Amino acid sequence: MSDAHSPHVPRRGFLVRLSQATAAFTALLADSRGLEAAPVSATTPMGDPDAWIARLKGQHKVMIHVHQHFSTALVDARNMLANARDKYGVPESDNSIAVVTHGPAIQGLFRDDVWQKLALGEFYKLNDPKTGPPATRNVYLTPQDGEPSDATVPDLMKRGVTFVVCNVALTNLSKRLGQARSLAPEALHDELAAGLVEGAVLVPDVFVSMQRAQKRGVAYIFTDRPH
Repeated sequence: MSDAHSPHVPRRGFLVRLSQATAAFTALLADSRGLEAAPVSATTPMGDPDAWIARLKGQHKVMIHVHQHFSTALVDARNMLANARDKYGVPESDNSIAVVTHGPAIQGLFRDDVWQKLALGEFYKLNDPKTGPPATRNVYLTPQDGEPSDATVPDLMKRGVTFVVCNVALTNLSKRLGQARSLAPEALHDELAAGLVEGAVLVPDVFVSMQRAQKRGVAYIFTDRPH
């Protein structure tokens, strides 16, 4: 399995990122409080908002929080699994990783049909090198040029990675899309919630969820650099 991206994250740089995590978390938390609290739709099957935490059954539990650059979280989750296995002798089954998305990063967890119907490539100004601009499919579901071939949502899900979506972010996306497309935001919210990739978990508020996960021993890493 490729370890192509490991040289780009030297030990000192990784430790710096960890030391900045608390400050980044605080800044994003403050920013999120300016958004309107998201009502949970009766048609949204959220169930137990902490159920995703219970999924993390490995000895080593960590959540990778990403706000904007979703590819970063995919590559980091992939590298963490591979490097822990190959360089530390830790079986992948002992590592439980959750990729927790907020803000624009939630774009990586919608199905292809949602991307096409709602023109998300145009909305997010994302081009697809295979089909041309703007993207009419979720490019994060298949290998991307220059990235490890297994740094995709389906591949990581098969390896036990959990993906979490913030309903506050989804509600605000519904409002912005509604304004751009002249559509009712409430209906858009339900359509987007139903259009998440199978296995993704929608939680009422990702910051509350991360706080509750940390209390249950899940480590926190913030990652948000462009690739």
